[in-house]
Formats: sequence, structure tokens, C-alpha cells
Amino acid sequence: VNIAKTVVANGFKAVKLDPFGTAKWFSSNADLNLAYDILHALRETFGPDLRILIDVHCRFAPSESVRIAKKLAELDLYWWEEPTTIERIELTNEIALQSPIPVATGEQFDKVGHFETLARGGHVSIYQPEPMSLGGITNSIAAANIAQANGAWIAPHQSGGPVATAVCLQLAAIVPNFLIQEHFDPFNEAWTKELVTWSPAIDPETGHLPIPTAPGLGLDLNMDVVRARSLRSERLFDTSRKGWENGWGPASKRG
Repeated sequence: VNIAKTVVANGFKAVKLDPFGTAKWFSSNADLNLAYDILHALRETFGPDLRILIDVHCRFAPSESVRIAKKLAELDLYWWEEPTTIERIELTNEIALQSPIPVATGEQFDKVGHFETLARGGHVSIYQPEPMSLGGITNSIAAANIAQANGAWIAPHQSGGPVATAVCLQLAAIVPNFLIQEHFDPFNEAWTKELVTWSPAIDPETGHLPIPTAPGLGLDLNMDVVRARSLRSERLFDTSRKGWENGWGPASKRG
């Protein structure tokens, strides 16, 4: 709750979290009850206006994902993200058909065709293209068009830095079925703002971000800062590792 208070204080009108600890495929009753208590505390603290988005991180078997969604649905959750693995696109639609929480997925898709496969199922209502791995703005627009043709929204996945944020804002400016944009810019290390010549400031009243107005993406890189701050991750993101919520692990400066 205290972390969420910091997020809301920065102007955000939504929070996204994974409250499931290290659960994999299935959740114990104790872990599920803890997840419920965390989400209930958020809802009690912030009331009905805060959007609470759940990231499942592909951790549950399909039937378990549905079971848990039904358990948590009374807390008025905004979406149920990545309910199962990318290899199970068809099953994601089956989950969406049974889940009382709207299903969101697509961040791991690296081909527009994956969204076509998703659309054939007809039950997923929120598509999450990740422009940085899908092939940029053009392919993300293609995914948005598929979503629109099938009555779905897009909410681009974005867990990177300010350049990725600028890319997603360009999409927000032109895509009619744009729903919501995640970004971590205010919570990244302060020096990340020095990487670029422009960064958006969230409107504390509306929770909206401004659209960049300069040519191209609306910003340029400060290459001296990029070279000085180049890092190499030593460990992959692993939600089955205890303490994963505290970060991605150590990183070392490239020589």
C-alpha cells in the first residue's frame, strides 16, 4: 500500500502489480489468500477510482488462472495480464471466455501474425504490443488495427526507459482504440532522464502524459550519457526466484 501511495502521489491513476510471490503453475491457498489481502488493502485504501491491473507473468496453468481470476474478481480489477504462456495463444482465449476479469496479452509477441491468431479466438479484449520487440511503430499500428477490427483495445507494453515511452506516446496520438499506457520513467534512476533531450511530465489531475512535438520520436539521445551509462544485465527476470519483486538483480558496467 505504501508503494502504491508513492505511485498515486506521482499522478498515476492506475497501478500494476504481481501479488503472487514465487507461485508457478499453481497457487497454494496461503499464497492466494495473501494476494487477495494485498489487493483488498489497495481497494480499501484508494476506493473505486484507482485502476488495479494484475500481471500474472504467465505463471499459472490455464485452469488455475481462471480459478484465481474468479477468486479475485470481486475486487474490481482492471485486467488480467498474460494469464498463461505465449505458446498457448488459443488457450488464452479460452481463459478470457471464462475469466470475469478482462484479459490482456501480447507483450511477448514478436510477429504481427501472433495478434491475428489471438484475434481469431475473439475473446481477448486488450492487446499489448511491445513496440520494441514487435518491430516498432509500423507493426504496432498493424496490431492496433487488428484489435480495432475485432472490438479490442491496445495498451502497449512498456517497461523500458524514456525512448520507449516516446514511441508509445506516438502510438497514443494516432491510434483510436488506445486504452492506457504503462511507464516507469518517474521511478527509474534519475540519470535516465539525462539520456534524452525530452521526457514527459504526468498531469497530476488527469494522469495523462503529453505527446512530444519535436520531429521524429520527439527526442534525441545524449550519446555521451548513453556511453557513460551502458550496462549489461547479469541475470534474467525470474518470477520463481525469491525476492524478484525487488529488482532484476545486479548489473555491471560494460568496459
